[in-house]
Amino acid sequence: MLINYIAKLSSPARNATSASLVFIAAVAMYRWAIIPHTGYLSSAKGYESTMNKVIGQNKILAVQVETKRKKLQGLSESSTLLQSTLFTGDQAKEFFSDLQVISEQEGCAVQSTHYVTEKSKSENDHLGIETKSANISVVGIYQDIEKLIGRLQTRTQKVWIDSIRMRTLDENSDSIICDLTVTIFQIKEKRTL
Repeated sequence: MLINYIAKLSSPARNATSASLVFIAAVAMYRWAIIPHTGYLSSAKGYESTMNKVIGQNKILAVQVETKRKKLQGLSESSTLLQSTLFTGDQAKEFFSDLQVISEQEGCAVQSTHYVTEKSKSENDHLGIETKSANISVVGIYQDIEKLIGRLQTRTQKVWIDSIRMRTLDENSDSIICDLTVTIFQIKEKRTL
């Protein structure tokens, strides 16, 4: 029926109708075959751009992770070194119980020992470190007291001498009374539930 209608048309009208049909078919083919592919190509180009950004961000993150890993390793080594200068609970008890023996080995006689307990919260509490102190009074000659102090401070764990007060025993004696405040730092033991 359509063919009969076209056949009855004049030659210019037939040519115009044929050209219109060819144009409509070309537009339909373009939309059906070409536009989806250009969309795919556009998506692929966007995907490539996104992937390049992600790869760049991955490289930046890898550098940041490596930097932080090195920093963590350095902090871990520093922590290990610091912990070697602190006393454990058992080492602290042993140290304070050995103060009299150490003093006597260095030629000093212990007159009194007083352990200081602090009721206030220390700034190191949140770090898991406790401060332990003892006031010790010894009698000996100056050289022996000097050796005692040197021996206390040459330990692997750090021992702080917070205060030293010396006075003569009497005018005719070489002996000196020395009051020392000895402080150590102890790692708090973790409580298990």
